[in-house]
Amino acid sequence: MGNNLCGLEEEKKHVLHPESKIITTRTIDKSTISIIQADIAEDLTDVIVNASHEPAWSYLSKRDKNNKANELTQQMKIGEMIKTKSENVNSLEIYHVRLPYYQDTRDLQLIFQSYQACLRQKGFNSISFTEQNSPNFAIPKQFHAEVLIRAILQSITDDEIAFEQIKFVSLDQVTLKYFSYELMKLLDEFRIPELYKCRQQQFLDYLQNTEELKQEVYLLSTGITTEIEQPDGQL
Repeated sequence: MGNNLCGLEEEKKHVLHPESKIITTRTIDKSTISIIQADIAEDLTDVIVNASHEPAWSYLSKRDKNNKANELTQQMKIGEMIKTKSENVNSLEIYHVRLPYYQDTRDLQLIFQSYQACLRQKGFNSISFTEQNSPNFAIPKQFHAEVLIRAILQSITDDEIAFEQIKFVSLDQVTLKYFSYELMKLLDEFRIPELYKCRQQQFLDYLQNTEELKQEVYLLSTGITTEIEQPDGQL
């Protein structure tokens, strides 16, 4: 299926992150979803998603040091995606996506649609996402986790995904807990087709009608509570 990393692996394997580890991994149909503790710039993958309100100034852009890509990303419009060849990270391409400046849950629909656009690209086997933590921009972790994982499940359900490996990569343990917990909860839901269909439709309806709702009464997150942020020293 499409391109792979055979040549890239030999060229870059000496800089792979030595402490990368899989936190959670599950396979649905032909796609494997993994939550991985690693530096996304060093984790070996075909495509990295650089999604942010300021993609030109993100951690990935600074690591990649691709001047041409930086010029392009500075001119991006909200919701736009551009693809560039990577220079100094362990991927073949980078999908740059400019997301809205996150203010409240009204912004989640465009974020959901942007992730779907990335997931429905063709020609590669693996794709990696990470948290959005550029200056002055941060989606609440539980919202971000649900939006990304529901975008993945929707793309799989619609049979519009070519990626065999879909990864969420972070070094932050609290973030990894949110995404691992949300993945497991949503997969429990996914195993009951009627429940999944109902909840997914509620989620999509919510994204289309958030102007009438208040952020603090967002009820669709599947069980995340503040307890998950309490440090326990282990994942």
